Amino acid sequence: MKPKQLLHLLLHNWPAKVLSLAAAVLLVLFHNMTGLEERTLSVPLEVRTADAVVPAETPPERVRVQLRGKSEDIFRMEEGDFEFYLDLTAHANPGEYRVPVQVRKRYPAEAFGVVEINMEPAEITVELAERATRTVEVIPSFVGAPPSGYRVQQHSVNPPEVEIAGPADRVEAIERVETEPVDLSGRTSSFTRSVSVKRGDPLVQIPANARVELEVVIEEQLALTTFEPVELVLINLDGDLQPVGDLPSGFIRVQALRGMLDTVGPGQVQLIADAAEVDQPGLHEVPTRPLLPSGLLVLRYEPTVVELEFQAADDAE
Repeated sequence: MKPKQLLHLLLHNWPAKVLSLAAAVLLVLFHNMTGLEERTLSVPLEVRTADAVVPAETPPERVRVQLRGKSEDIFRMEEGDFEFYLDLTAHANPGEYRVPVQVRKRYPAEAFGVVEINMEPAEITVELAERATRTVEVIPSFVGAPPSGYRVQQHSVNPPEVEIAGPADRVEAIERVETEPVDLSGRTSSFTRSVSVKRGDPLVQIPANARVELEVVIEEQLALTTFEPVELVLINLDGDLQPVGDLPSGFIRVQALRGMLDTVGPGQVQLIADAAEVDQPGLHEVPTRPLLPSGLLVLRYEPTVVELEFQAADDAE
C-alpha cells in the first residue's frame, strides 16, 4: 500500500476512530478497576521522636488502613507486613506538630500487587514535651491475705529503685512505682519471686522487661489466751495424809502461736501443787506451778500459793 493511501486510510473519518480508541481504553481501565477488591485493617502506629522530647499526650495507638488490589494479594497480607509510624525526629523542641502517617513495607515491592494503601487519618497532630528522667522507689503490690493465724512480717524488693522517663511534669509527680500484684492467699511460709514492675502512667516509660526480686517473710501470729478454770493437781503428799474438802481451781494466761493454741485441750493445762513439805495434819501453804505443753509462754497464773488443810488418812475413815 502506498504511503498516500495509508495516510488517507488513517485520517478517513478520524473523529470516530479517536472516540473508539478512547472507549476501548476506558473499557480496559474499567475492567481492571472492577476486578480489584478492598480490605480494611487496623494496624499499630509507632511514634518516633528526638531524644530530648516525648509525646505530652497519648497518641493514637492504631490507624485504619485501606488496601486496594487483587483479592489474592490483599487477603494474604498480614499486619506485620507493614510498619506505620509518625516521624517527629526532626523536632527537638517542645511544641505541637502535625505530621503525616508514613508506611514502610517489610517485603519486596514485587511481592504483592497492591494498587494503593490509604491511611485514616493521613496526618496526626502530636504535642511534644521536654523529656525527663528520675529514679523512684519500687514498692510491692499485694492482693489477698495469708490465712488466719499468719501475717506478713516483712518484705523487701531488689533492686529497690528503677529509673523512669517521660514528660517532665508527669515524671516529677511520680515518687514510686508498684510491682504487678502478688497473691498472698493461702500463703503460710516465706517465699521469693521475680515480678515485673507495673507502668502506671502510659506516657512514663520504664526499662523494657523491668523485673525485681520480691522477698516476703510470712510468720505465724502470736495470740494470747486464758485457760480458766484450771484443775489443781496435788502431788508428793504423804500417804498418811489427805486434803480436807475439794481442791480449788485457778487460771493460767499464756502466749503462743495461734495454730498451736488451737491444738491444746483442757486436760493438757494444769496447776501442780507440790505437797512434799507437808508432813503433818493442819493448815499448810503449798506452792503451785503451771504444767502446759511445750511452746506456750506463761504470762500469769493464780494461785501461786494455795492454803490447804490436811488430816490424817485414818481420821477421814
